[in-house]
Amino acid sequence: MVLKTLAGAVLFAILCGAPGAAGAQQMIFLIRHAEQMSGPEIVLTEVGHRRAAALAHRLKDAGIAAIFTTDAVRTQETAGPTAKALGIQPKVTPMQDIDGLVKRIRAENPHDRVLIVNHALNVRAILKAFGHPEGIDVARDDYEPLFVIVPRPEAPPLVVMLRL
Repeated sequence: MVLKTLAGAVLFAILCGAPGAAGAQQMIFLIRHAEQMSGPEIVLTEVGHRRAAALAHRLKDAGIAAIFTTDAVRTQETAGPTAKALGIQPKVTPMQDIDGLVKRIRAENPHDRVLIVNHALNVRAILKAFGHPEGIDVARDDYEPLFVIVPRPEAPPLVVMLRL
Protein backbone atom coordinates (compact mmCIF):
# COMPACT_ATOMS: atom_id res chain seq x y z
CA MET A 1 0.00 0.00 0.00
CA VAL A 2 2.86 2.36 0.87
CA LEU A 3 4.46 1.67 -2.54
CA LYS A 4 1.21 2.49 -4.38
CA THR A 5 0.81 5.67 -2.34
CA LEU A 6 4.41 6.68 -3.04
CA ALA A 7 4.05 5.87 -6.74
CA GLY A 8 0.85 7.91 -6.87
CA ALA A 9 2.57 10.85 -5.19
CA VAL A 10 5.50 10.67 -7.62
CA LEU A 11 3.17 10.54 -10.62
CA PHE A 12 1.10 13.43 -9.24
CA ALA A 13 4.25 15.52 -8.75
CA ILE A 14 5.40 14.77 -12.29
CA LEU A 15 2.03 15.51 -13.84
CA CYS A 16 1.38 18.68 -11.90
CA GLY A 17 4.82 20.05 -11.22
CA ALA A 18 6.94 19.43 -14.28
CA PRO A 19 6.12 21.91 -16.99
CA GLY A 20 7.27 20.96 -20.46
CA ALA A 21 10.19 22.79 -21.92
CA ALA A 22 9.33 25.37 -24.53
CA GLY A 23 9.14 23.66 -27.89
CA ALA A 24 9.59 20.18 -26.39
CA GLN A 25 7.48 17.09 -25.95
CA GLN A 26 5.65 17.48 -22.68
CA MET A 27 5.44 13.89 -21.47
CA ILE A 28 5.32 10.35 -22.79
CA PHE A 29 3.74 7.40 -21.05
CA LEU A 30 5.17 4.08 -22.25
CA ILE A 31 3.78 0.65 -21.45
CA ARG A 32 4.02 -2.72 -23.08
CA HIS A 33 0.82 -4.56 -23.98
CA ALA A 34 -1.06 -6.44 -21.26
CA GLU A 35 -1.12 -10.21 -20.73
CA GLN A 36 -1.71 -12.15 -23.92
CA MET A 37 -2.95 -15.55 -25.06
CA SER A 38 -1.00 -17.61 -27.51
CA GLY A 39 -2.62 -18.85 -30.67
CA PRO A 40 -3.13 -17.90 -34.29
CA GLU A 41 -4.12 -14.34 -33.34
CA ILE A 42 -2.48 -13.10 -30.18
CA VAL A 43 -5.13 -11.31 -28.11
CA LEU A 44 -5.40 -10.32 -24.45
CA THR A 45 -6.36 -12.72 -21.70
CA GLU A 46 -9.05 -11.83 -19.18
CA VAL A 47 -6.29 -10.61 -16.84
CA GLY A 48 -4.92 -8.54 -19.72
CA HIS A 49 -8.32 -6.91 -20.28
CA ARG A 50 -8.49 -6.06 -16.57
CA ARG A 51 -5.00 -4.55 -16.73
CA ALA A 52 -6.02 -2.49 -19.79
CA ALA A 53 -9.04 -1.19 -17.83
CA ALA A 54 -6.77 -0.34 -14.88
CA LEU A 55 -4.48 1.60 -17.24
CA ALA A 56 -7.47 3.61 -18.47
CA HIS A 57 -8.48 4.34 -14.89
CA ARG A 58 -4.95 5.45 -13.95
CA LEU A 59 -4.46 7.70 -16.99
CA LYS A 60 -7.96 9.17 -17.42
CA ASP A 61 -6.90 12.52 -15.91
CA ALA A 62 -3.29 12.58 -17.18
CA GLY A 63 -4.01 14.96 -20.07
CA ILE A 64 -3.15 12.50 -22.82
CA ALA A 65 -3.73 13.96 -26.29
CA ALA A 66 -2.57 11.05 -28.47
CA ILE A 67 -2.19 7.29 -28.26
CA PHE A 68 0.21 5.23 -30.39
CA THR A 69 0.00 1.45 -30.73
CA THR A 70 1.59 -1.06 -33.04
CA ASP A 71 -0.27 -3.06 -35.65
CA ALA A 72 -0.52 -5.99 -33.18
CA VAL A 73 -4.01 -6.66 -31.81
CA ARG A 74 -2.66 -7.01 -28.25
CA THR A 75 -1.34 -3.41 -28.20
CA GLN A 76 -4.59 -2.09 -29.64
CA GLU A 77 -6.65 -4.01 -27.06
CA THR A 78 -4.43 -2.68 -24.26
CA ALA A 79 -4.90 0.90 -25.45
CA GLY A 80 -8.61 0.46 -26.22
CA PRO A 81 -10.15 1.34 -22.82
CA THR A 82 -7.94 4.44 -22.47
CA ALA A 83 -8.74 5.55 -26.01
CA LYS A 84 -12.45 5.06 -25.42
CA ALA A 85 -12.39 6.91 -22.09
CA LEU A 86 -10.57 9.86 -23.68
CA GLY A 87 -12.33 9.84 -27.04
CA ILE A 88 -9.03 9.39 -28.90
CA GLN A 89 -8.48 7.31 -32.03
CA PRO A 90 -5.15 5.48 -31.56
CA LYS A 91 -2.50 5.92 -34.24
CA VAL A 92 -1.03 2.64 -35.49
CA THR A 93 2.66 2.28 -36.35
CA PRO A 94 4.70 -0.74 -37.50
CA MET A 95 5.99 -2.84 -34.59
CA GLN A 96 9.69 -2.52 -35.42
CA ASP A 97 9.77 1.11 -36.64
CA ILE A 98 10.97 2.80 -33.45
CA ASP A 99 12.62 5.73 -35.26
CA GLY A 100 9.46 6.31 -37.29
CA LEU A 101 7.34 6.20 -34.13
CA VAL A 102 9.48 8.79 -32.35
CA LYS A 103 9.65 11.06 -35.42
CA ARG A 104 5.88 10.84 -35.84
CA ILE A 105 5.23 11.71 -32.18
CA ARG A 106 7.59 14.67 -32.35
CA ALA A 107 6.03 15.89 -35.62
CA GLU A 108 2.35 15.34 -34.83
CA ASN A 109 2.25 15.92 -31.06
CA PRO A 110 5.29 18.06 -30.21
CA HIS A 111 3.79 19.71 -27.12
CA ASP A 112 1.45 16.97 -25.90
CA ARG A 113 1.23 14.16 -23.43
CA VAL A 114 1.29 10.91 -25.34
CA LEU A 115 0.64 7.26 -24.50
CA ILE A 116 2.66 4.59 -26.33
CA VAL A 117 1.51 0.98 -26.06
CA ASN A 118 4.23 -1.21 -27.53
CA HIS A 119 6.14 -4.42 -26.81
CA ALA A 120 8.53 -5.51 -24.05
CA LEU A 121 11.36 -6.10 -26.49
CA ASN A 122 11.02 -2.52 -27.83
CA VAL A 123 11.01 -0.64 -24.50
CA ARG A 124 14.80 -0.22 -24.36
CA ALA A 125 14.94 1.10 -27.95
CA ILE A 126 12.03 3.51 -27.40
CA LEU A 127 13.60 4.93 -24.24
CA LYS A 128 16.93 5.29 -26.06
CA ALA A 129 15.24 7.00 -29.03
CA PHE A 130 13.83 9.60 -26.61
CA GLY A 131 17.35 10.15 -25.22
CA HIS A 132 17.44 7.94 -22.11
CA PRO A 133 21.04 6.70 -21.83
CA GLU A 134 20.51 3.76 -19.48
CA GLY A 135 19.54 0.30 -20.64
CA ILE A 136 16.18 -0.71 -19.25
CA ASP A 137 14.68 -4.02 -20.19
CA VAL A 138 11.25 -5.41 -19.42
CA ALA A 139 11.05 -9.14 -18.80
CA ARG A 140 8.79 -11.04 -21.16
CA ASP A 141 6.53 -12.02 -18.25
CA ASP A 142 6.40 -8.56 -16.60
CA TYR A 143 3.31 -6.60 -17.61
CA GLU A 144 3.38 -3.99 -14.83
CA PRO A 145 5.99 -1.34 -15.75
CA LEU A 146 4.57 2.01 -16.82
CA PHE A 147 7.32 4.45 -17.79
CA VAL A 148 6.82 8.20 -17.55
CA ILE A 149 9.28 10.03 -19.78
CA VAL A 150 9.73 13.78 -19.26
CA PRO A 151 12.03 15.33 -21.89
CA ARG A 152 14.44 18.00 -20.72
CA PRO A 153 16.05 20.53 -23.09
CA GLU A 154 19.68 20.26 -21.98
CA ALA A 155 19.81 16.80 -20.43
CA PRO A 156 18.59 13.26 -20.89
CA PRO A 157 14.91 12.86 -20.09
CA LEU A 158 13.66 12.15 -16.63
CA VAL A 159 12.34 8.58 -16.66
CA VAL A 160 10.23 7.20 -13.84
CA MET A 161 9.07 3.58 -13.77
CA LEU A 162 5.82 2.91 -11.96
CA ARG A 163 4.00 -0.40 -11.56
CA LEU A 164 0.43 -0.71 -12.74
